[in-house]
Amino acid sequence: MRMLSVFAASLFSVSSFASTVPDDPHLYVQGQAKMQVQPDRATIRVAIVEKSKQLPEAKQKVDDIMAKAIKLAKQYDIEKDDIHAEQLNVYRQTRYNRNTNEEEFEGFRVTRSLTLNLKKIESYPELLQALVDTGITEFNNTEFSVSNRDELTDKLKLKAIKDAKLAAKELASAFDVEVDKLYSASFAPINEPTVPYLRQAPAMRMMDSESGSYKEAYNTGAITIEAQVYAIYLIK
Repeated sequence: MRMLSVFAASLFSVSSFASTVPDDPHLYVQGQAKMQVQPDRATIRVAIVEKSKQLPEAKQKVDDIMAKAIKLAKQYDIEKDDIHAEQLNVYRQTRYNRNTNEEEFEGFRVTRSLTLNLKKIESYPELLQALVDTGITEFNNTEFSVSNRDELTDKLKLKAIKDAKLAAKELASAFDVEVDKLYSASFAPINEPTVPYLRQAPAMRMMDSESGSYKEAYNTGAITIEAQVYAIYLIK
């Protein structure tokens, strides 16, 4: 059997491959496409933490701040279904006293977590400051996303297919052979004992975004969206 293959930079586990390869001479190629986009959604995860030797007092403070935070979220057009207030968590805290060799009660640590799905990302910096003003004490993390990610990914898949076609022509030309026809294609790696030939990655494209949408201190940066396709071409 005659087979042409070129090693790419990335390796794939054989156990993750999903298809079969032909016995006939063939080329195994990978097409890819990617772009950078500005996020338009933000999932904000925060928490309220209070410490007190009086549990009812700590609980009341936490509940009051949570109520203010939920009311604030609605003022920023965050819908009810996009506001997730977790249940109360209570921890009894102690400290070891070396002089008495005993554990001493320090108080209760009361926490509640809040997750907000913000759909107007231009309000992100202002919302963060407003949350601080209401008494939020912990900012766990913020996850930025794109609302039309599936649509963009579908477009990238078409570009990845075109890139795979070019990769097959490029590889065939380098080995002085001629591409016959497509044998199989998949968006997951194919069951091939070698890694696919990969063209030089296309330049990333930045989608247009409104200038001045984000304050400099809270620049969210761009999100990279990408798609890959794997194809086996028979050769003459």
